[in-house]
Amino acid sequence: MLILLFLSLIFLITRLLNLTLLPVFADEAIYIHWAQVIWHDAANRFISLSDGKPPLFMWLMVPFLKAFSDPLLAGRLLSVLSGLLGLIGAYLLTKKLFSKKVAILASVFVVLQPFLLFYDRLALVDSMLTAFGVWSFYVAWLLFEKPTIGKGIILGTLWGGAMLTKPTGVYFPFLTPAFMFLFPTKKWLDKIKKLLFPSILASGYALGFFNVLRLSPAFHMLGSRSADYMRTFQEFLSNGLEYIPDTAKVMFLWLVSYFSWWMIPILAAGLILAFKKRKKEIGLLFLWIAVPFIVQVLIGKIIYPRYLLITAPFFLIILSWTLDKLLTQKRVLLKVFAGILTVLFLANWLYFDFRLLTNPAKAPLDHAEKEQYLYQWSAGFGIREIAEYLKNLPKDKQIVVGTEGYFGTLPNGLQIYLDGEKNIDIFGVGQPIVSFNQKLLDALDEKKEAYLVVNNTRFKIGEDQMPRLELIGEYKKPKGPKGEEKLLFFKFLSP
Repeated sequence: MLILLFLSLIFLITRLLNLTLLPVFADEAIYIHWAQVIWHDAANRFISLSDGKPPLFMWLMVPFLKAFSDPLLAGRLLSVLSGLLGLIGAYLLTKKLFSKKVAILASVFVVLQPFLLFYDRLALVDSMLTAFGVWSFYVAWLLFEKPTIGKGIILGTLWGGAMLTKPTGVYFPFLTPAFMFLFPTKKWLDKIKKLLFPSILASGYALGFFNVLRLSPAFHMLGSRSADYMRTFQEFLSNGLEYIPDTAKVMFLWLVSYFSWWMIPILAAGLILAFKKRKKEIGLLFLWIAVPFIVQVLIGKIIYPRYLLITAPFFLIILSWTLDKLLTQKRVLLKVFAGILTVLFLANWLYFDFRLLTNPAKAPLDHAEKEQYLYQWSAGFGIREIAEYLKNLPKDKQIVVGTEGYFGTLPNGLQIYLDGEKNIDIFGVGQPIVSFNQKLLDALDEKKEAYLVVNNTRFKIGEDQMPRLELIGEYKKPKGPKGEEKLLFFKFLSP
């Protein structure tokens, strides 16, 4: 228990240090804004379904928003807590499967792994879903080992929580029957009899939690919006051979960017060892990696690296078991080889972690990640500063702020920081900005102050209209391959 407490302390230090260093990201702004809306009016508890997103993450964020004045800090603390629960689950699971020594090693890897470190520090649903995945595996193992009604209820609750977090939480109940392969086929009938009632309870609880969403008239959006991210069966049949190889390659390289090439030989050795030793536990862990990966390759239309985060703990548990076996081998050459590879990938991770914690722009993130979180419109550099400027204006003055877009980084990024400011009205006007929105012009006629917030790449106002604007500030993003983007903050001048 003391070692787990110590690892938890180190985990919290790595997750809490400079937690708001990276500015708000598009999806974070949306989720935090939804949580604020739910906080102020519980009748909007299903607001996230309007965009096809389950609401559990937003529901659980509300207490954090009440406790902390900084909304970005509040949202990210929920992910930190989720990551901590994932760490505890990984320790208990690995200890149950193998040994305390392997569990400690797996927990150290969970603390240090850059993929987990990065997303445990963002107000996104993926850390919470990953924690549900680890605990679902652990409780399922306990249930199959010794079936009881209580374990069935707990497992069903975890499944329901996962599906209320993200639609891909459905992986966990569908993967659970594979635990049967841990037992000889001649014992299956007896095992099924013992599992029947707990399994029915688990399924019932999971469906019960999920069906709470049917209380919302927007429930149908869950399926329609999910379809936007998935290929249809017809698309798969017509051009599957064209996109599958490239998608698999891209996703594999995403994993390598976080785990490093040096880890691949060790994982390969682990799978070979597991096959030789008939270690079914490793095969089951690998299944929880392979299925989400393969499904995304086959049907993923719009994919991001974070969709693979749920596989990370299972990679690390396999890695820990493999290193334990390799480093206790009698053959010195094999031990030295494994030791060198371990030093190399750990050095890679530690450098990665240091950059994430001190200067994310210098971190060796994959280009796809840098585009989203650092270089493009979705990265919220300057939003906090603009919000502070607006907040410090006289309270007796009515202020309207138009932003590019309709939701996401803008206007939601500003809205989360200005929540409760009654004299400030923030709204999106679409993008690109090619003309002045009439509502902003009307505000000037009504003697209100009007402002415009827009990224330079989406600002297409003609030179003849520029005299109507005063540039209050510009906020640079890190320079990317396509140049340096800026967030522009204008004040409208009275005619």
